[in-house]
Amino acid sequence: MRMHFVLPQLEPYYGMERAAVLLMRSLRAAGVPVSATVLSRGVPPGIDDLDVDRLGVSSRITRLVEAVPPLRRRLRALPAETVIVSSGLWATVPVGAALAGSGRGFVAWEHSVLPARLAADRRVRALARVARTAALRPRLVVAVSEGVARTVRDLAPGQPVTTIPNPLPVGGFVPPRPVGSGAVRLVTTGALRPLKNHGDALAALALLPERYRLTLAGDGEERDLLASRARQLGVADRVAFLGRVADVRPLLAEADVLVHPSRAETFGLSLIEAAEAGLPVAALPVPALDELVPTLVPGVLAARSTPRALADAVLAVAGDHRPSHADFEKAWRARSAILDPAEVSRRWVETSTR
Repeated sequence: MRMHFVLPQLEPYYGMERAAVLLMRSLRAAGVPVSATVLSRGVPPGIDDLDVDRLGVSSRITRLVEAVPPLRRRLRALPAETVIVSSGLWATVPVGAALAGSGRGFVAWEHSVLPARLAADRRVRALARVARTAALRPRLVVAVSEGVARTVRDLAPGQPVTTIPNPLPVGGFVPPRPVGSGAVRLVTTGALRPLKNHGDALAALALLPERYRLTLAGDGEERDLLASRARQLGVADRVAFLGRVADVRPLLAEADVLVHPSRAETFGLSLIEAAEAGLPVAALPVPALDELVPTLVPGVLAARSTPRALADAVLAVAGDHRPSHADFEKAWRARSAILDPAEVSRRWVETSTR
């Protein structure tokens, strides 16, 4: 058995790009030969140990068509025992087209098909419709969360779907820290774009006592809009915009609460990172995150997806309902078992060879 991944891109090296590299390395460590084809952009430094080739097609939506002829040649030349895995709709559609009529099937690794994403992004809606075409359907969809799996089943009744979380090496146990008597330090980590919904974090801050401060680590199209929103809400002096931060671990180690206002989340890597740093979270009750909190990530989900409810969740996590040492230790043990790369790769091999 071999596995060959088709990835839309590896740059910028964000959540799902990192997950792809982790998964490939985990499979290789389990003795599975692994290779990959990247459709667009380059390959980041530090992954020279992996067998990755590039097609070099554009990063525009036209790549769905441009990628098919070179993919057809590349994929059909792979040994028959190779399991072909497409990562996300942007790879699934061209992979399905490239393999159509060849008699070869493929596995789709899906991490972004969620109701909020479909509602907000017409391109994702269009791709989801195209991917339902019988000739392009994968033989199996591996979803990174039950929320994604439910959405796939709703969109494509009869499609075989299984759920396997992303692998994530879990470090040593880090206990939670008490909240001091001074400023309460809130932090968000994530791109400043609409679905991440940082406006609700600012609106929640306006409802919190003056000693609460918010730091936003991340950059994106909404930065100026959010800075303006902070001024309108009268909280600009309590907000810090850091821009993109290469390593958020020092920031998480100094914070009191991770605030996560996202309306759609693929897997919730930033919440896992917070838990690994001994930091509890306050998040909205959305698919994928409701599978993490509090089982794998100590914290509180807001009762509703509103700024008031998010503010109440922050108050709970920073106050009387702050997760305890025992809560963090229980979640750490659960992460160590469920996200262990060896276990995740074992499940991938077992599932892919059925």
